Amino acid sequence: MTQTRKTTDINDEYQQRLLKMNRLQKQAVNVYPARTKRNTTVADFLQNFDSLLKKEKKVVLAGRIVSIRLQGGSCFLHFRDFSGELQAFIRKDQIGAEEYQLFKNNYDLGDFVEFIGQAFITKTKEPTLLVNQVIILSKSLLPLPDPHYGLKDPDLRFRKRYLDLLVNPKVKEIFDLRSQIIKSARQYFDQHGFTEVDTPVLQAVAGGAAARPFVTHHHALGIDLFLRVAPELYLKRLIIGGYEKVYEIARCFRNEGIDHQHNPEFTQLEAYWAYQDYEFLMGFMEKFFEFLVKKVNNNGLKIKNGDDILNFKPPYPRLDFKEVLDQALKIDLDKTSDSQLRSLAKKAKLVADHLWGRGKILDELYKKFVRPHLIQPTFLINHPIELSPLSKKLPGRPGYVERFQLVVKTAEVCNAFSEINDPLDQEQRFKEQKKLRAAGDEEAQGADQEFVEALKYGMPPTVGIGIGLDRLVMLLGDVDNVKEVILFPTMRPKNN
Repeated sequence: MTQTRKTTDINDEYQQRLLKMNRLQKQAVNVYPARTKRNTTVADFLQNFDSLLKKEKKVVLAGRIVSIRLQGGSCFLHFRDFSGELQAFIRKDQIGAEEYQLFKNNYDLGDFVEFIGQAFITKTKEPTLLVNQVIILSKSLLPLPDPHYGLKDPDLRFRKRYLDLLVNPKVKEIFDLRSQIIKSARQYFDQHGFTEVDTPVLQAVAGGAAARPFVTHHHALGIDLFLRVAPELYLKRLIIGGYEKVYEIARCFRNEGIDHQHNPEFTQLEAYWAYQDYEFLMGFMEKFFEFLVKKVNNNGLKIKNGDDILNFKPPYPRLDFKEVLDQALKIDLDKTSDSQLRSLAKKAKLVADHLWGRGKILDELYKKFVRPHLIQPTFLINHPIELSPLSKKLPGRPGYVERFQLVVKTAEVCNAFSEINDPLDQEQRFKEQKKLRAAGDEEAQGADQEFVEALKYGMPPTVGIGIGLDRLVMLLGDVDNVKEVILFPTMRPKNN
């Protein structure tokens, strides 16, 4: 199926395939059997080919037909399973004239088929399965995309990922990489004594990050609940409860715009470590990225991304938020009022909404003037307190907190800070967030009084970090759209 195939063409082929299915069923063929006798895979068949060829041993393989070449009384085809692709050779005199006609007239590209046969090598020395029997496992009623043209339309690719995976081999490579990254991340934290946990996705208060939440309703309890924007406040409850190292690979939800770096549903790894601080954690994360990149990059630390070669060899530069913003804007941040910052934002053609507080303005100015220049792995440290309502204050620097972000190729890959363990300080910060929310800021954090109560029982000095796994896959997979690394991204519904 090319990109220009008409709906009427698809409907016509659908009707033709229905007729073929009916013909098979009239011959008492079960076109959707529940079982197969497959006893080997394509990869194993190819690996053991010489031995199978010598012994003339019968094997049973199964897979989806991806090409067919009919030649009178014989047929060459290729079929594919999860492990690879293999050629099969079907002859009329081998399987019988009646069975051959049944196959020739009623089987299509896309059908799942079981083949019983033995190893055979062609004149061109291609390893092949000489077929003795053909058994259909699943009749395909719609045509696959044309393998020559592939599936190019991004919108169609993301909506019909199953077809994307079938005809674009590199897509599967990205998701295999994603799986490897998550396994390696889990391995690293497990090796360092962390306990993996699960915390609620449905929460009474949307806390732990500045974001607009999704709202749902629980009918039995008669209450509104929020899809979590972060697992943070529950993970810290576990630190209060006696755990010292916990992490969660968490699906999170933020009711925000969609662009090349944002999807409303995303995955992050969030971890908390008692008796440590953000300075220690920067070193720990440098070792984490060294471990991870080597795992997925054949032991190398340099990754190609677009026109850049990203080098993950530690140590990474550490840039102070105030210093880099002062330099970029030619100001002294501590002596610049909110109104002056708003004017700077307007001059920079940022849509400075009247609801933006100082923290939001600073964040947008940083994204405009600083972040676009951060290509190699770089720690941005010591953020203004308005940007970090859950971070511990930086000693000796009023108005700043112990926080870092790791930025690579202009994207925030992880965010970490020394956690507030002063319940009265946390309570005051929540009150300030509540005022922002009352003023109309839908991204202000919810005030979780139950968490404040938990803090009053005491929490040791703790550091926490969130790692955006989707963005990490984008970086290491050299793709520039988050939809490429999420199997089923959020899409606008079609009218029909």
